[in-house]
Amino acid sequence: MKKATLALLLLLLAACSKPEAQPQVASISTPPSSAAPTSASQEQRPRERLDMTPEDLEALNVPHDQCMAGLGLDRKGRAAEGSGRPQPTKEELDKALQACESKDPLPPWEKDSTNPEAVDFANRVVQCLRGKGVRYVEVHNEPGSEMISYALGGPNNDAASISLGLEHAKACEIASSKK
Repeated sequence: MKKATLALLLLLLAACSKPEAQPQVASISTPPSSAAPTSASQEQRPRERLDMTPEDLEALNVPHDQCMAGLGLDRKGRAAEGSGRPQPTKEELDKALQACESKDPLPPWEKDSTNPEAVDFANRVVQCLRGKGVRYVEVHNEPGSEMISYALGGPNNDAASISLGLEHAKACEIASSKK
């Protein structure tokens, strides 16, 4: 019985004693959401896909177009045709674009400049197009642009390269996205 009492007493002492300090370990914490408002708003924006038809793209743009029309502007930020309204000032245009930005579709992820693999994708598309006989095609990576793509026709706007490139672009993009 003394052993049982002693065990119970030790158990009670252990339960009432101060807990051991946990070792301090560095940890990775998630930054507050206000640290990157652009990426959060971009995640909510609609995104194009490579396999979209022209009808799909038009439907994806409807909310943005409606937003701009509600401000008296067309898709490109000009005064809506027949509105009788003068062309907007730069400040008015910037304000409208900012108001409708959340509805403006992002480019396909494969072409998005924030995608670290977008240049590789564009290079694969260029190689595919060259394999289809397009002579003048190169990666187009404009600084500050939202999208990385390719340019057809070269400095002299070679008509054969442009028409052949447009003919095979969609198939090369889809094929290049599977690699």
